[in-house]
Amino acid sequence: MGTNSTSKNKYLTAAVLIPVLYAVQFLFSRIGWYIASLFDCSSIDSNNLFAQVAIHHIVQMILAVAVIFLLYMFKNINGFKLRPKYDAKGIMYTVIFFAVLVLYYLTVYVIGSFTHTINTYDYELNHTNVIGTLGFQLFLSGPSEEILFRSLPITLLLYALKTDSRKDQVLAVISTAMLFGLAHINVFTFSVPVFQVCYAFILGIAYGFTFIRTKSVIYPMIMHSLSNVISVGGCYLYMLYAR
Repeated sequence: MGTNSTSKNKYLTAAVLIPVLYAVQFLFSRIGWYIASLFDCSSIDSNNLFAQVAIHHIVQMILAVAVIFLLYMFKNINGFKLRPKYDAKGIMYTVIFFAVLVLYYLTVYVIGSFTHTINTYDYELNHTNVIGTLGFQLFLSGPSEEILFRSLPITLLLYALKTDSRKDQVLAVISTAMLFGLAHINVFTFSVPVFQVCYAFILGIAYGFTFIRTKSVIYPMIMHSLSNVISVGGCYLYMLYAR
């Protein structure tokens, strides 16, 4: 009876923690956008494609790291796995992920070329726009979002569950992937991009299990950044050479 009660309590704690994590992620994102809006970046980014979103991601990353630091200092919570770590499995997962993603986008663009269903960007592909957007995706999107959506929530959920069992790892990964998917919903306009939410959820599971198995957030960061670069860069190549 005591064991069952303890098990129920820990899952109840995790269930309460999940909406709290969503609120924190939402708040950090809003703070990031607010601070980004204080800067006029038109001189370097006339189309508003990368400068303000870069500031947004830097701010939300700093906030997430600050919370991690406070949790470590005052609650002695470890396991955020922010340090770089060589891991053969991590390299293998990253290579496999890269190959699967390239194959997926090649398939999408081949089929889309025949069916005329490829959506392209409506801005000019000049040096500033291309380098700025790809630079943001490569250097900021992965690090910022993986700290906020993987390192922080997975570690806190496993801490609340008081175990590192496979069952609880799966629960933590799926829960954080769900939060990552929800982050792509515009709560102000009630706009739900179903494909984008589902796509983010699936990628979130891949990033989460990589985080767990490699014991490092570095590999999910690399995978995340590669995913975004391939997505955006693939569309650029299509716009330049395949249309």
